[in-house]
Amino acid sequence: MGDGEPAPATADRDLIERHVARVIVKPQALEVCLIPTCKAENHGLEDLAPCHPPIPTITLPWTAPSFAAVKGIVHAPYTDESRDALLAAITKARGWIDDIRVGAIGSFAEIAEREAQGERHVRLLAPLAFLSPRIIAAIVDGTAPADLTVTGLAKALPYSWAEQEERVGLSL
Repeated sequence: MGDGEPAPATADRDLIERHVARVIVKPQALEVCLIPTCKAENHGLEDLAPCHPPIPTITLPWTAPSFAAVKGIVHAPYTDESRDALLAAITKARGWIDDIRVGAIGSFAEIAEREAQGERHVRLLAPLAFLSPRIIAAIVDGTAPADLTVTGLAKALPYSWAEQEERVGLSL
């Protein structure tokens, strides 16, 4: 592509704007209505001027994607990777809180720097240190809900263990 040539996307857009009047979306087809052009008298092919009807139309077979909801129960099996990620996050959070408790580290900002993570990430995961023992046991033995993720568990975690268990789906 030379210095004076437009980018391919721009060239395509210009070409469409010059030749397509409108596109009509129908249930079974797309109708592309072109801008009619006539060969101007005493001019070359490159000198095309707009003229009046008939409007050339191209019909393309097409069907819209179905947006019908699929009914039923979706089951994603609880995987070892998701369990390991949850347990690793809980372990890290407990270590961070212990470091702050004993004075080995002074703030979440220091933890973030040490871990090469953002402070926001550390603050998000820190409440996992106070997770209900029942939830941890369910994660360890694989009976925790399959859709349980580190982020989902850490966001807005209640202080009460009973409320935590209810939110996760372990309440009796």
